[in-house]
Amino acid sequence: MFNNDHIDTLIAREIEGEITAAERVQLEDWLQQDVANRQYYEALKDTWDLTADGYKTVPEPDVEANWQRFSRTTMDVPATLRIITRRNSWWRLSAAAVTIVAAAGLTFFLLRGDGTVTLTAAADKKEVILPDGSKVFLNRHSQVSYNKDFAKGNRDVVLEGEAFFDVKPDAGQPFTVKAGASSTKVLGTSFVIKAYDEKPIQLNVVTGKVAFSGKNKTGEALVLTAGHSAILQSDKAPQQIQNNDPNFMAWKENRLSFNKVPLHKVLTAMEEYFNIRIVVNDSSILNLDYTGTYDHPGLKELLDVISVAAEVKVTDEGNGVYRISR
Repeated sequence: MFNNDHIDTLIAREIEGEITAAERVQLEDWLQQDVANRQYYEALKDTWDLTADGYKTVPEPDVEANWQRFSRTTMDVPATLRIITRRNSWWRLSAAAVTIVAAAGLTFFLLRGDGTVTLTAAADKKEVILPDGSKVFLNRHSQVSYNKDFAKGNRDVVLEGEAFFDVKPDAGQPFTVKAGASSTKVLGTSFVIKAYDEKPIQLNVVTGKVAFSGKNKTGEALVLTAGHSAILQSDKAPQQIQNNDPNFMAWKENRLSFNKVPLHKVLTAMEEYFNIRIVVNDSSILNLDYTGTYDHPGLKELLDVISVAAEVKVTDEGNGVYRISR
């Protein structure tokens, strides 16, 4: 099996004309193993020329042209970032990789000082697979980071934003998620963490058991099992809460469900799900109860239903802003 770091080094040496005969044989062998390998190689070669000025300046890449061919075999495959060691080759190959994956809604950054890999979901939700096989489903504008030596000891990741984790069981290697001031330790389970700036950190356990604590605090952690939730506010200890929101995983499951829910909560759920802003001119409608369940809901569909049910007018003001008025 080829090491990813070694393969990227071979690609860089081949592109720069420094590859040896023995290395070329290895590279050709890898290219013949899978069509995805060849697509990755060709995409990097195409993008390499766009970063010809090296690490001093990186010109505007033709993302669309390079992505079209690459996406035919890899659009639905979780992307990975590979690391090579030579300074100039590292920058140019990393820049090429960033160009390729950016069109898929993921941006990768490599912090060379400590070897940290950061995966960011930009305007769309993305699923990524960590080196140990654990799955992370990132909500919009969220990111997860881990060290390149992940899975060689303790499995530590850092989350900013919101993500669903499906952790591969491994009793010998605890899995820890650090999010804001919180730390969540698991062996094998699935859970959702929401950790946005200046908001309480919320943990919802879907399966298994986790230990939830303040990252910089001593003392016993709060142990939570499936179906239980907790929040952590600034420097306070975590507190168990009752999560009555049926839509806390709507962004992942693509499902919105309301049962006699006040309209203001419906609109809030819609804002989060569709990444929009809704302005209401007449506050008297906000306490109207609403019931409905939608799989893979469409924004226009829901706005039309609300317009009829509440007898209101919905106006699209552009830039993701919608106004509701009588």
